[in-house]
Amino acid sequence: MGQDAAVAEETNVDRVRGAYEATHARLWRAVLAFSGSREVTDDAVAEAFAQVLRRGDEVRDVEAWVWRSAFAIARGELAHRSFGGPAPAVEVGEPMPEPAVDLMRALGRLPAGDRELLVLVHIGGWAPSELAEITGTSASTVRVRLHRANKRARAIFEGGAS
Repeated sequence: MGQDAAVAEETNVDRVRGAYEATHARLWRAVLAFSGSREVTDDAVAEAFAQVLRRGDEVRDVEAWVWRSAFAIARGELAHRSFGGPAPAVEVGEPMPEPAVDLMRALGRLPAGDRELLVLVHIGGWAPSELAEITGTSASTVRVRLHRANKRARAIFEGGAS
């Protein structure tokens, strides 16, 4: 490996390390809230960071790419496990505060698309305009989907219909 390649690889590792330090904990919590499974969460987040390291400079926005990839990996694993059925039951391994378990159970009653959007916005901290840019949809589409997802979630949290 030439000196230029070594410098480029080191720069990429630094970019990924920076994204990891800035977003790992928040990303992990968001994927856990979405998937309800610590195993799926651990695997999806680790694989997303491993993939971005392998891709090197081809990834312009490491943080956005890792978020998009971690959720895609988690969606794939959940689909593989459930074959399109309802969301998996919440897997509570280590002790979690009861409100967190209740929240994850309520989120599990929502359609996967609603769950993902709510988690990205309310736990992940992404603005609808940022999600629109990442997903290639319009900001107004994201806002409408978010409004509808919030309405369905509110009905579940208030004890209404799902």
